[in-house]
Amino acid sequence: MILPMKKLTLLVLDSQKKAALKTLRNFGAVHIEKEAASSDTLTELQNTYTRVQQAEALITESQPKKAEKTKTEPLTLNRNDLLQAVDEILELKDQESNTRAAINKLTGDIEAYSSWGDFDPEDIRSFEENSIYLTIGELPEKSYATLPETIKTVRLAGGKKTVRFAIVSETIDVPVDLPSDFNPLILPDMRLSAMHTKREQLQKQLPSFKAKIGARTELLAPLKAEAKKLAKEIEFETVRAGMEVIPLEEDTAAASSTDSSVTLAASGSAATAAVGSGNAANGTAGTASKEPIRLARLSGYILAEKQADFAGLAKANGWAFIADDPAEEDAVPTAMRHNRFVQLLTPLTDFLGTVPGYREPDISLWFLLFFGIFFAMIFGDAGYGGILVILSLIGIGKAKAKEQPAPLAMQMFLYLGVLTVIWGTATCNWFGISVDYIPAWLKNLSVPAISNATEESIRNANLMQFCFTLGLIQLTIGHIISIVRNIRSPQILGHVGSIAMLCGMYVVVLSLVVSAERYQINQPVMIAVGGGFALNFIFSNYQTGIGQSIVDSLKNIITMFLGVVNVFADIMSYIRLWAVGLAGSAISATVNQMAGPALGSFLIFLGVLLLFFGHGLNYIMNVLSVIVHGVRLNTLEFSNHVGLTWAGFKYEPFAE
Repeated sequence: MILPMKKLTLLVLDSQKKAALKTLRNFGAVHIEKEAASSDTLTELQNTYTRVQQAEALITESQPKKAEKTKTEPLTLNRNDLLQAVDEILELKDQESNTRAAINKLTGDIEAYSSWGDFDPEDIRSFEENSIYLTIGELPEKSYATLPETIKTVRLAGGKKTVRFAIVSETIDVPVDLPSDFNPLILPDMRLSAMHTKREQLQKQLPSFKAKIGARTELLAPLKAEAKKLAKEIEFETVRAGMEVIPLEEDTAAASSTDSSVTLAASGSAATAAVGSGNAANGTAGTASKEPIRLARLSGYILAEKQADFAGLAKANGWAFIADDPAEEDAVPTAMRHNRFVQLLTPLTDFLGTVPGYREPDISLWFLLFFGIFFAMIFGDAGYGGILVILSLIGIGKAKAKEQPAPLAMQMFLYLGVLTVIWGTATCNWFGISVDYIPAWLKNLSVPAISNATEESIRNANLMQFCFTLGLIQLTIGHIISIVRNIRSPQILGHVGSIAMLCGMYVVVLSLVVSAERYQINQPVMIAVGGGFALNFIFSNYQTGIGQSIVDSLKNIITMFLGVVNVFADIMSYIRLWAVGLAGSAISATVNQMAGPALGSFLIFLGVLLLFFGHGLNYIMNVLSVIVHGVRLNTLEFSNHVGLTWAGFKYEPFAE
């Protein structure tokens, strides 16, 4: 269930807001609306946090492989010493980057100057001491031939079409009448052979930086711990710096410093305050403060069941607060509480990041039930389910051995594994083994209508019908949930119409896919679809009256007509359970056929390896199929019929 929340507005003395936030964090039940905040302290903390994370990432990336690792004892360092180590790590990384940049520059220079040969640039510069200036460059053969006689040149070398030469002059100025395609040579800092030597030295030096960084593995644990501390400090400072400061007028300040308590009242809300009685800033009860009183304001949300506890905390600390029901436009966090069974869904929803809105229905129970069925049908193999059960029991057993609670993920996998074993047993599917080789007692446990021992065409028709029936049931439940939520509104007739359309389209789907003879599209079916559409058209947008609802539907006439098609498509969408399950079974059978011949020969090792690889790959593909298809049917098709958009965000109280 989604727990009711109260919107909270808290007022504390500005001089005491840091102490108040520490107390509030210890209380650990208020979800704070974080405002845009900035402060020198916050900037410094964020920069430090970034540096710590960078250092941790660099050590993790640079540490030697497992075979080369040496055990190191984690260090116990204070923040200053740890940050000094961080600076050393980052300095090594900067040196590595600079060295790599120098190598790249040298490589570029070597490529650029290699065609000019191994000359010493200082030899050329030495001519300037005798007032002889050399300008070196290159020109195409044709352009070089057109140089005027006033330009004195010394031909150096060249290719078939390019001439390299030096212009000799008594001034530093380059002749102005050179051709436009003249390409001057910028003298390098060193000769070509020296570039090669320098690059080799730097390349030999380069690995040492990574080795030095990777050798500091003893810093990993302190860095991780420090990053957590800094994250908490950043959160605290963000809240503190974002609190709005409200200066009080002089007469109000005087009144608040003489009164022992002030009561704030709001319609439908509870509010108390104690500003004074020893709590006023820079003053005592009964004495007006010389400095104006400044209040700091904080907004957030608290569980309704925690409101009384918070009121006691506020009274004890001299805080003023207002707790009221959230308004429609408020972005309220979602806090959920489930029984032990429904709690099994938590690992999946945490992985997906899906949270219902505060005012949306909680479908966790139905999500878990149907997701378990979808999982079992997609895996479709009792052997695969048995593996999941065994692995889950091992994980739970290890936790129990350490006297720790069983991980929720392991409990969820156990639930999914058991359902998969049940479905695989019902369909007589065990690691894709042909039914001819399955023991008779296992065949007897299967359900004839969907068992692999039944004729394929009959089995597939029954399975497809089961998928469509499952879809009809789930989507109908979605509208029943909406009917219960809107029981006092004529809008429920719109959902009744949707259920009628679902039933009519269910028969249409069966007629088109399973059997047109058994499931005929007759007059009752057409009445269900047409009448359901009429009810949905008239009442689905009901707010203030039927006329308003019809007008709103007319505004979205195309969407309303497409809704009929969507109902058909949503029911059809459930056939994916049969199709994906069938594909997984076919892959299992193919793997067995490929490995079979090898198992009966001297290549038995190769056969076993093929079995493990093939079934392992199929197992992974089934997991991906569950995420793509099993989750989709709940979060899209089912949720659309419930009216659930998953637009919420988690209730995350400000806590230690």
